[in-house]
Amino acid sequence: MASAWQRLGFYVSLLKRQLNGGPDVISWGKRVIPGCSRGIYSATGQWTKEYTLQTRKDVEKWWHSRIKEQASKISEADKSKPKFYVLSMFPYPSGRLHMGHVRVYTISDTIARFQRMRGMQVINPMGWDAFGLPAENAAIERNLHPDSWTQSNIKYMRKQLDRLGLCFSWDREITTCLPDYYKWTQYLFIKLYDAGLAYQKEALVNWDPVDQTVLANEQVDEQGCSWRSGAKVEQKYLRQWFLKTTAYAKAMRDALADLPEWYGIKGMQAHWIGDCVGCHLDFTLKVDGQVTGEKLTAYTATPEAIYGTSHVAVTPGHRLLHGHSPLKEALRKALVPGRDCLTPVTAVNMLTQQEVPVVIVADAEFEGSLDSKIGIPCTSSEDAVTAQTLGLSYSEVIETLPDGTERLSGSAEFTGMSRQDAFLALTEKARRKGVGGDVTSGKLKDWLISRQRYWGTPIPMVHCPACGPVPVPLEDLPVTLPSITSFTGKGGSPLATASEWVNCPCPRCRGAAKRETDTMDTFVDSAWYYFRYTDPQNTHRRRCGASTK
Repeated sequence: MASAWQRLGFYVSLLKRQLNGGPDVISWGKRVIPGCSRGIYSATGQWTKEYTLQTRKDVEKWWHSRIKEQASKISEADKSKPKFYVLSMFPYPSGRLHMGHVRVYTISDTIARFQRMRGMQVINPMGWDAFGLPAENAAIERNLHPDSWTQSNIKYMRKQLDRLGLCFSWDREITTCLPDYYKWTQYLFIKLYDAGLAYQKEALVNWDPVDQTVLANEQVDEQGCSWRSGAKVEQKYLRQWFLKTTAYAKAMRDALADLPEWYGIKGMQAHWIGDCVGCHLDFTLKVDGQVTGEKLTAYTATPEAIYGTSHVAVTPGHRLLHGHSPLKEALRKALVPGRDCLTPVTAVNMLTQQEVPVVIVADAEFEGSLDSKIGIPCTSSEDAVTAQTLGLSYSEVIETLPDGTERLSGSAEFTGMSRQDAFLALTEKARRKGVGGDVTSGKLKDWLISRQRYWGTPIPMVHCPACGPVPVPLEDLPVTLPSITSFTGKGGSPLATASEWVNCPCPRCRGAAKRETDTMDTFVDSAWYYFRYTDPQNTHRRRCGASTK
């Protein structure tokens, strides 16, 4: 221990001698220490006795230019070097940087510098998660346009990052509220729509009856009142856009096993997704034997036994009883609170063509996030009680063999299969026919991305009376935000007030049509930004991401 302290004392005195004009090179054993006329703390070569605030500012100013100069000499173009990508979460430019930002970006900067010292070709990009509710609300409070407020914050926050001496790859900077970025968010949406993975349906939203506007969950206080007007928030059904995340539930859950670390996060993700043991199947609905054009999607944990269906159950809070469905009155007339109720509505399974009655159950809600499920008595005692109480017929479609194994009976082409084989075959057929079949849990919901707000990526869809919803042609992207003066959205989305922007020709038939006035959740923009960093100036899809190869 004494030897260590002696060495430390030697180096301290050595450094002082250097700063006071000592020898240029000093040898200590086999180590050679170059002399220096300036130290870390001194631009003049003089050792100051007091480290004042002004001294700190002078030190930072002296080193800041040299750090920037050093960073500017570092090139990513050396293709012979192995690549290293440092990705830190980009900030909301809704105010100023805080200590949380300083912590995160100091760590990412340290990692980037360390990997460059190891000879890696490093990119450490920065951008701005610029759309969304925080920026819009802050702008409204200050009576400013969200764009001017956001751009001023970006300018200030960029200066803050620069003053911290952080060496980001600024030539890769992206801003999600600029058309050259959200053009590709819209492109991705259209591709998802074409693949059947983006769709529109009625869903509940938080409605402020005083301001006549939709509120995000964050704008509703613990008493269920609007943060702005103080009015009691109502639940209202509006047509909303969704991304079909449930189609990838099992793949996402299974992929967690491939992650080498993040054990706590993996557990949280697995719990959020749930056990993927069943699937949703689609039904067309009739009332009094007449086809209505209405469709219902219901979940079952035992799709292999689908030929044993006795009914389709919905909760009293289902959208069919509260939205704008043509079946609303028929279902509400049959409703008796606290009892299982048989209705005049029937559901035709789009896979098997079986027709069964729709039942409103006494339960206010099912387990998980479900509000509709398929009743199969031979696999559920609860469904069996409902069927017996209401006098519904059904078939036993599972046989137990002497050796204890189970197989299907009375199930068309699936008859004779084991339950496991029938599960795989039936869900695969449903997916192939486009009537459900994606293996998922009863917990996970599809992602509701509609926002009745101004400051977001416009959803690139046109509603035509003749053609229905039609995507904007890819060559016409981006659909840019119009300039408006009111952002409160009285009675609906604020974009609905921009009549010149809303009214447009249908891309398919050229008849009069209207643009979609909802915007996308800001998390859609931030779901893919790490790809855009790799080729941020590219305007051609075919080459996007080419620099990562």
